[in-house]
Amino acid sequence: MGIDGCPAGWLAVALSEDGRSWAADVYEDPDRLWEAHREAKLLLIDMPIGLADGREPRACDALARELLKPGRASSIFAAPVREVLGAAGYAEANALQRQVSGRGLSRQSWGLVPKIRRLDELLQRDAEARGRFRESHPELCFAQLFGGPMCHGKKTPEGFAERLAHLRRVCAHADLIVDELLARYTRKALARDDMLDALVLAVTGCLSGGALRQVPAEGDADRTGLRRTISFYKPEERTLAAGRQESI
Repeated sequence: MGIDGCPAGWLAVALSEDGRSWAADVYEDPDRLWEAHREAKLLLIDMPIGLADGREPRACDALARELLKPGRASSIFAAPVREVLGAAGYAEANALQRQVSGRGLSRQSWGLVPKIRRLDELLQRDAEARGRFRESHPELCFAQLFGGPMCHGKKTPEGFAERLAHLRRVCAHADLIVDELLARYTRKALARDDMLDALVLAVTGCLSGGALRQVPAEGDADRTGLRRTISFYKPEERTLAAGRQESI
């Protein structure tokens, strides 16, 4: 399953292991999503799991940026420190972030805090969910699956077409999934790029068979024990060199 935050909540795209069936729905919060998909073997989610501690930023964020050079490194936002989750507004959060880490908090990162908080609450109280959810990142998955960072920004028409064309090569249902989501949800509830982000995460999980790579390779955890890694899948080099493409 691939999960991406969207204006209406959380988009979840599920693919069967044989690639023959799929489901896609928007959930108001991660608790309802988890209740509906406890049977999923792997849930790849584009949201920080495991937060920064003190003045040391997350290693996974820096390593993922290196893999997305040139062009897409800025798509990785720095995860906030845990103290920020209790802030009532941006000014308080920015002050807390600066006090604890020595750096300010970007507006983009603050915009993610409500969703980070809800996901963190779920993972802190549910050990089963903690073992099944894995942090991933769509731009890193696109880059690793298709030989390099995407050429266009994902919110541009060119970027949408570029990413969908890649997904068509590996997922027979790509157009059908996107068309159904476009028909079922308004753009105020679900943006077009959110659909492709969730789908590439689901494809990554399916193609990998659960054998994901991660940065940092040796693993890492925050002070609460939540892992701080970003997972992805890279096809065998010989497959890419031969011009072949794994598909589902």
